Amino acid sequence: MDRLLLLHVAALLFLARGVWPYSDKTVEIVELVVPESPKVGDDVTLTCRFNLVGNNHRLYTVNWWRGKDQFYTYKGAAHNNPKHAYTFKGINVKEEASTEESVVLQDVSEETSGLFKCEVMGEGPSFRTAVANKTMTVVIPPSEVKIITRPAANPPVYHIGERIHMNCTASRAKPRAAIYWEINDLPVNERDVQSRGGYEDHRGRVTSTLSLSWDPPAYFKDSVARVACHAVVGGHKTTITKDIYLDPASSAALNHLYASKGCQLSAAWTLLGLASLALTRRSL
Repeated sequence: MDRLLLLHVAALLFLARGVWPYSDKTVEIVELVVPESPKVGDDVTLTCRFNLVGNNHRLYTVNWWRGKDQFYTYKGAAHNNPKHAYTFKGINVKEEASTEESVVLQDVSEETSGLFKCEVMGEGPSFRTAVANKTMTVVIPPSEVKIITRPAANPPVYHIGERIHMNCTASRAKPRAAIYWEINDLPVNERDVQSRGGYEDHRGRVTSTLSLSWDPPAYFKDSVARVACHAVVGGHKTTITKDIYLDPASSAALNHLYASKGCQLSAAWTLLGLASLALTRRSL
């Protein structure tokens, strides 16, 4: 009976010698960095930071996938040539800039978009493994952002009592651009803007328009209104500006009527307005 017990103990010790050296070894991915919405044409760096936990636990491989496509492998330092890159549609690895923790994709396109996965594997015989993934969607900023004023004068000059109408159009963005207006670096009142809809082409790129209209002298400062239209796609902003002016004659008249309310214009504009009034009277 004692002999049988000794045999059981010996067997357990034998098995333990094969198990315990690896039971404390684990792989942890502590950070996965995949840009959520880079713009088309960018170079993008994907980063997978990890820890190999356990005594003398060494790296076997780091593998990267986009969907089912494995596009980059980094093998443990024991290999003379640890980097291996593979090309797929929308995937072009900058191998010389890539490391065991990061991989650089050159000139990303719409086709680059997808679910990206990092897999880190420790050395055998345990081959402990950790996996993490994130989605990346490549965006296309507008090919053009344009402000159109009505009437299309150059420079655009308006009179008191004349309503100002402007359109901002962001062309061929994917996804649709979020458009908003500012005048003299301040947001405009929502009641002064109106969406004009848009249309989508066969590639899914959207052209959209936002209108702005108001009655002067609102928003003007020293008879000038610097109008800015911002179009934002995936955190990437495109801005265009246009300066419009209040007519000197009507500005001078308004300044005279409402000076007590603090609505004064610059001296240069006032003199210009008075000169304009004098010339008008002389012509009569």
